[in-house]
Amino acid sequence: MNSIDQNMLNRRFELRGNRFISERLEKSPRINMHFAMTDHLRIRFAAQDVPILALIHEAFNRAYEYVQNWFGHGSDMVFDLWMAPEMVDLQYMTCLPCAETFFCAPGMQSNMHVILFVSPQSCRQNADKDRLSGLLAHEITHHVVRDISQSSVFTMKRKEKRDVPMWLEEGLCQFIESEVYPAARQRRTEKITRMSNGYDRETLWNDLSACDDPETAYLQAYEETRAILESTGKTELIRLLYLNRMHEVDWRRALQG
Repeated sequence: MNSIDQNMLNRRFELRGNRFISERLEKSPRINMHFAMTDHLRIRFAAQDVPILALIHEAFNRAYEYVQNWFGHGSDMVFDLWMAPEMVDLQYMTCLPCAETFFCAPGMQSNMHVILFVSPQSCRQNADKDRLSGLLAHEITHHVVRDISQSSVFTMKRKEKRDVPMWLEEGLCQFIESEVYPAARQRRTEKITRMSNGYDRETLWNDLSACDDPETAYLQAYEETRAILESTGKTELIRLLYLNRMHEVDWRRALQG
């Protein structure tokens, strides 16, 4: 298995300056196997992770079915899970100094929707099947929202002000994650009660992680989206996502309040 040293990582990190994450996708050289589990799921992995493929398959299927049913989304989507054997492999692929619990839905490659995460064999938290299903549902939701709305392909950066705002997309992802994994909902609710200052929606239009306080930004996105679902309803919000394809939605007017 090839090694990944700091020089290699530094070269990858440099790409952040001139490429969006969807443009800099590159599989870790230590991921040397792949297997098509179903018609809509392929996993890329290191040989050491063969024993946990069944766990990944089960967690993914639960997440995929839930998200598709939630949106009433009938289109088949083919997913390519890139399972990093260790955190360094995830950092290589994302070009970010991220933690081992980081999940990412960076875009598409070869007509497949890519999701990146660290193997449960290296990250004990990811070995919790219910939590894993919730996090995979979060990332699958990113891809489904983009498929429905035809929002900007450059992950985390919205090119037009009428494009789906990132706070809404991230809010939906967190909401659905919390339905699949209720422990996440409880933790978010507890943190929201302690939250003080927030951001205006304009600040949250693009990359929430670029905010000075990303945790507050994500919690605010979750709480505002939850409130919109309660007041507007899921059916209306999904209708607006479909209208976005024709650039016929002024999201500021549609989600006032």
